[in-house]
Amino acid sequence: MEFRRLYVLFTVILLCILVTSVCAGTDSLKQSGSTHTITDMAGAEVTIPTSITKVVNLWPASNSVMLCMGAGDLLAGTMDITKQNYWSQLVYPNIVNVPTVSDNAEELMKINPDLIITPSKETAEKLRGLGLPAVYLYFSDYDSMKKAFTLLGDILGGDYVNKAKKWSDLVDSQTTTVKSSIGDISESDRPVVYYIQGQTNQGLYTTFAAKSIMNDWISIAGGEFASKKLELDKNGAVTPEAILSLNPDIIIIGGFAEHDLYNELMNSSEWKDIKAVKNNRVYINPNGLFPWERFGMESALQIPFAASVIHPDLFKVNLVDEVKKFYTDFVGIDLTDKQAQYMIDGYGPNGEEYKNTGSSHPHS
Repeated sequence: MEFRRLYVLFTVILLCILVTSVCAGTDSLKQSGSTHTITDMAGAEVTIPTSITKVVNLWPASNSVMLCMGAGDLLAGTMDITKQNYWSQLVYPNIVNVPTVSDNAEELMKINPDLIITPSKETAEKLRGLGLPAVYLYFSDYDSMKKAFTLLGDILGGDYVNKAKKWSDLVDSQTTTVKSSIGDISESDRPVVYYIQGQTNQGLYTTFAAKSIMNDWISIAGGEFASKKLELDKNGAVTPEAILSLNPDIIIIGGFAEHDLYNELMNSSEWKDIKAVKNNRVYINPNGLFPWERFGMESALQIPFAASVIHPDLFKVNLVDEVKKFYTDFVGIDLTDKQAQYMIDGYGPNGEEYKNTGSSHPHS
């Protein structure tokens, strides 16, 4: 009998401990579960809701990332360039109804977002000073994209965490595959690649600086970036004398004005004797939710594309299949072969051509 009483007493005490622990755990989740503190890319600590449902995104590049992650329904404020993009409209048809916003605090307070994303440290600080949950999120190459997408995935939570990790793994695997295919090419044997920046039509002599993502994918793909050879230290114009005397082997044109620029280049008497033109090695860069060659999730596909045009004898790829698989895995939609080819050719999903539209946004 004594044993039975002790056994019952022990069981009751154990149950009380378990119940108390569960209740305490639940209270803890309520306290810390409604908000949490994250550290943005400037090192600022920002308190935001644990469950994010309304995001204002003040940068076209990171708007494209959210759409590529399948997070379009979280956008409560976006940019005109995102709304005008034909691929944005395919991926998230309601994008045309999302308000176009700026960093105007009064306007943002009316939206009352859970999160504001900006590529400007100053804007983030200004908005936080007014009580708005602004985070600095900026990326300009593959390494900073890995960090930024990981942070964005952690902020949004759920499957977005997995997609960010999957994207980083894809970039690594694409890089490994390309490098193993083309082998170790000496600098002297690397074809010189000139990139024309065509977000808007600023002519044939606008490019990116030597230290940019263009150098990243050109180098991975076994080329030599013209801006590196010319030691350009900032984005913008290069002199005609400099680039024409360099006589690039390959020219890649990107951005919304790429087709206009291509036609301009191919009809220019000034360029007709350049090796890239004479040898028919002028290429339009693929253009999806964002230009592949710039910064966005589709930039993972830029690596095999670049290798296929810089070293077509060494690297073969079925880009249509690559595009379709990427969109299934990340965006969650199945593209047709025709749609994938349109993207590769720099058009919209129904063959639409961008009529020299683009953004003058400093970070676009």
